[in-house]
Amino acid sequence: MSAIDFGHETIIKSSFATAQNGAFSGDGKLSLTESRLCFEASNKIFEMGPYEIALNKIEKVEKCWGTGGGILPVTADAIKIELNNHKSYKFMVADSEAWIELLTA
Repeated sequence: MSAIDFGHETIIKSSFATAQNGAFSGDGKLSLTESRLCFEASNKIFEMGPYEIALNKIEKVEKCWGTGGGILPVTADAIKIELNNHKSYKFMVADSEAWIELLTA
C-alpha cells in the first residue's frame, strides 16, 4: 500500500481513527481536505485502506456506534459515511460531532 499524497492540499482536520468493516477494524489517521476524506491505516498488513473519498460523492454522514468484533457496541463516538454509489464507511473517531459538522457543511 502506498502513502496518500496530499500534494498542495490543505488538511482541514486530522486525527487518529479506527476504520471498521464488519468484524474487521484498523487503526490509522483520518484526514479531511477541501476535496476529500482520506484514511491511512497504521498497519499496512490488514488491507484497511488507504481510503480516499471525494467529498462530492458523500450522500449522508451520521453518528453511529463503533463496535467490537462487528457486534458489541464499544463507543458512541463513531460516524457512518454513505456514498452516492451505495458504499459506506464507518470510522470510530474522537469528536464525532465535529467531523459530522465539517463533512455536512
